[in-house]
Amino acid sequence: MAEKKPLTDSQRRIVLKALGIAPLASAGLFMNLSLSGCSDSTSPSDDSIELKVADEPGLGNIDGFVRRTYGSNNNGNPIIILKTDIDTYRCISVGCPKNCEKKSPAPALGNPSNKEIICETCPMKAKYSVDEKSFGNVLESGPSQTLREFPVTYNASTGTIKIDF
Repeated sequence: MAEKKPLTDSQRRIVLKALGIAPLASAGLFMNLSLSGCSDSTSPSDDSIELKVADEPGLGNIDGFVRRTYGSNNNGNPIIILKTDIDTYRCISVGCPKNCEKKSPAPALGNPSNKEIICETCPMKAKYSVDEKSFGNVLESGPSQTLREFPVTYNASTGTIKIDF
């Protein structure tokens, strides 16, 4: 799910002036800013998932992968989880960052092979690296943008990976 960014102070002032309630809202804004540090940061995030590597045969070998959708995470679009090295996993969105004209949503990337992934529906057949050293970088015929990657944490003692969206 895309994270909504809060308005900047100057954006808030413009909105408040337009509404004609700047003096009253200033006090509320001050209270909001002063209390913002009081949130409970230890609560579990709805924007992460955990999975046991042993339950995913596709992740058993280096260069192995699985393609999954996890509810509304990543806006309900699939992700690809790759094992790029021993105890190292990476995760990308399947949406091609090329975002080809007249294609909404972005075309889906194919499955990884030979340390690369290709956008088959892109007229330019954009290619991206899924090699550990150059992961997500454009190889050829693609946009200047790299693949959208999500942070992955591997816990060797439990054999689980956690993906933060």
